[in-house]
Amino acid sequence: MSVYLKGLFLFFIDIKNIFNDTNFYLYGCVENVKKPKLVFDKIKVLLNQFNDRRKYILKKYVYTINHKRIAINYLFFSMWTGLSGAALATMIRMELAYPGSPFFKGDSLRYLQVITAHGLIMVFFVVVPILFGFYANFLIPYHVGSKDVAFPRLNSIAFWLLPVGFLLVSKIAFLRPQFWRYYDKTAFFFPLIDKSVQRENAGLRGDSFFNKKSLRNYVLDEHSWFWRERKKLNFENYTAYSFIPTKLLYWNNMINYPESFWYAASRVVKARRRKVYFTKCSNRTLTCAGWTFVTPFSCNTKYTGVGSQDVLIASVIFAGISSTVGFTNLLITRRTLAMPGLRNRRVLLPFITISLFLTMRMLALVTPVLGAAMIMLLMDRHWQTTFFEFIYGGDTVLFQHLFWFFGHPEVYILIIPTFGIINMTLPHLNTRRVASKHHLIWAIYVMAYMGFLVWGHHMYLVGLDHRSRSLYSTITIMISLPATIKMVNWTLTLLNGALKVDIVLLFSIAYILVFVVGGFTGMWLSHVGLNVSMHDTFYVIAHFHLMLSGSTIIGIFTGIYYYFSAIFGIKYSRVFAYMHLIYYVGGQWLTFLPMFWLGFSGLPRRIHDYPVIFMGWQGMATTGHLITVLGVCFFFIMLLDSHLERRVAVYSSLGIPRWHKRVQYYIFKIRYLQYVNKKLSRVPNYNVRACLTNSYFNEYEVYSK
Repeated sequence: MSVYLKGLFLFFIDIKNIFNDTNFYLYGCVENVKKPKLVFDKIKVLLNQFNDRRKYILKKYVYTINHKRIAINYLFFSMWTGLSGAALATMIRMELAYPGSPFFKGDSLRYLQVITAHGLIMVFFVVVPILFGFYANFLIPYHVGSKDVAFPRLNSIAFWLLPVGFLLVSKIAFLRPQFWRYYDKTAFFFPLIDKSVQRENAGLRGDSFFNKKSLRNYVLDEHSWFWRERKKLNFENYTAYSFIPTKLLYWNNMINYPESFWYAASRVVKARRRKVYFTKCSNRTLTCAGWTFVTPFSCNTKYTGVGSQDVLIASVIFAGISSTVGFTNLLITRRTLAMPGLRNRRVLLPFITISLFLTMRMLALVTPVLGAAMIMLLMDRHWQTTFFEFIYGGDTVLFQHLFWFFGHPEVYILIIPTFGIINMTLPHLNTRRVASKHHLIWAIYVMAYMGFLVWGHHMYLVGLDHRSRSLYSTITIMISLPATIKMVNWTLTLLNGALKVDIVLLFSIAYILVFVVGGFTGMWLSHVGLNVSMHDTFYVIAHFHLMLSGSTIIGIFTGIYYYFSAIFGIKYSRVFAYMHLIYYVGGQWLTFLPMFWLGFSGLPRRIHDYPVIFMGWQGMATTGHLITVLGVCFFFIMLLDSHLERRVAVYSSLGIPRWHKRVQYYIFKIRYLQYVNKKLSRVPNYNVRACLTNSYFNEYEVYSK
């Protein structure tokens, strides 16, 4: 990265020299060449320099087979896809900030396209590449003791398959829905004089102010559903009296006076949002199946015609092939290129490498299932098979079983590598060993194994029998046990050490807090009875976003700051790193906590409009999202500032304990023991305590010779 920025900087300096200076030079050419006189000569020189830079960039970034360079390519690719996914999320939050479809203007198809593309991009093209492309490619060859991966060119192929799938899925969000639509914006018109209102109230003016006919029309039109004529009382000076208060008689004039506040409030209340009528629609652009490809919408071209749904399926297949090639290469590297001492000694590997190898083995089991489901979908759509068509003997729920057998282990595949990151950062920042390393390792293994057995808790309402739902619920609740073991070990690791408060430690603590809340709310959803009331509501949105956008992404940021000097060879900018922490974590809490209350209220997801009573929580969630986006902006500013300042890193750690760290640890222990002995020296020893006991509690006669 540093060489690339230096070359880019020199490139722009050369452009300046071409147009301004009398002398200029080319890379590899003779210096002090005379200044060209014609504009075409300047353009020719500029193109020559661009060609030299092109060869340099292609050789270093496109044609590279170096595992570190490919890992950094994965990092930059995930940053770009993360920005696109965040842009789609911003569209969603702007749509939900107010009722009445303020962003998409009633275009529910476009809304479905955006949420589908957002989900697929964030899962398949952001988190998976940065964990199994960036971290795995960069660290695993170091940690197993090899120079590179087993098949370097295959490693490059695995990366370059990803942009193809990303381009396909990102196109979905910007396809123009093929239909004619008509809608009216909500307009508030405030004239100075509204003559129609004056004409309506003409009967209440002048001599006929208390006219019975006018009063009856007034009450019938404005204030009552059923009007019965009241009993009249005859007095000397009144022809008719109806018990209607005088203020109520004047009220209509008050609220219809054009320059009053009540007139504005009345117009806002009376304003109606007109419906959007679709007069002509093509199902080519429909993505009503969502990012989970729910059948029968995804398996039948009647609902989603030949078009966007097929593009989505192709993009998922590309992502699956890429991840399969990548993790197979890395697993073969572990098996064939590891040092002799590491062949069968898992405990010698760093935590992050253990968790990455475990999750890559999980990917090896679940990715073919997803690929088979996608191929079966394509066959149902275009080759007249009936795997998921109920009317022809297929099973619609079968696809959900196949998808969630991939989908739920995928959640653990994404979260377990971040467990490894936290397992490494906490003992490093506390200068002590981790509490019970073997328990931490077995906790993630048990969590991974049990994760293959609980996919049915996504399907409580699709018609499963009660025994299956009880089993899925029980095993899901049991997963909280290894998660609790990890929490206890993390807490014990933070005790009795020399704590170094740094940005990595603060990110780690933020990760633990978000993980606790996300896991606790997940236990609610594991219960069948509670899940019935919260299924497909914003409660589910809040839960899995706290686990993915919260815990997983915060863990990824923790690892980036932890390995920053090892990746780029420089120190990160502390000011912008702290701004990133404050805004991102605070924005996450402010975004997703209100969604729990929306879920409690029963507000369904995937609906782009909602009653006005929910506007408060939705507005708070949108505000939190904008704060989160500001935190992401500070992350990119931190990267830019770090590369501009280029402060030299004193040492870089790749997860391997350095000798000076051990020396610091031993010095701390020696000083700690000296401190304890000094404090304990003031405590009387056994002989002194026995003498004092005999002196003050001499209830017996001391024996003496």
